[in-house]
Amino acid sequence: MFTVVGVIGEDKDASDILYMGMKDFPAEKVVLITKKEFENKCEAIEKDLNKFKIPVETVFINNKESLEEIFGKIRWVKDKYFDKKILINVDTDYLSSCLALSSAFVNGIQAIGVMKDEIIAYPIMKFNYYNALSDKKLMILTKIYEKGTFESTEALSKVIKMSLPLVSYHIRGTRNKQGLESMGLVETKRNQTKLEIKLSPLGKLITKGYVDYERV
Repeated sequence: MFTVVGVIGEDKDASDILYMGMKDFPAEKVVLITKKEFENKCEAIEKDLNKFKIPVETVFINNKESLEEIFGKIRWVKDKYFDKKILINVDTDYLSSCLALSSAFVNGIQAIGVMKDEIIAYPIMKFNYYNALSDKKLMILTKIYEKGTFESTEALSKVIKMSLPLVSYHIRGTRNKQGLESMGLVETKRNQTKLEIKLSPLGKLITKGYVDYERV
């Protein structure tokens, strides 16, 4: 039995897709992620599932096409139901399906979808993109997140009280060692002689705790 997660939006067949998946992957609980404007759809699903004594929890987001919001809410489900088998039906909402599938992969959660009216189960793939994050790199990510954007490596160096060469090492890396930029966690932009630095979307997910990582 699974705790089944589905994103509910504009798709008219969302409930059908959800129920189709539950035939092969029976649910002990359903968690619906939706915007407030689609609350009535969730209420209809809850009414249907109540007939089978399956509890439904509806959680709201502002933008179901937001990487941060989908990752954050699925991480919230994973943490809340840590002792349960979680399954994400990624095809209940077309616009967020890629985000839901990516979140499943990153968190090592079983994902299912629909192809030619058949349920398919995606392999459980626990990706560990960030197995080389030292305490110093994490500290740099946090400081960039707090400020938003640093106009130069010199400005970042002053705030974190780290020498300029060391800041450059952690941001740009070397031939043999990845930096935050090559790891895809920060974005840089050359502005005349200065290097502007800000977090990438994935960097924000790491800083907010939505993606697991290992420290070195």
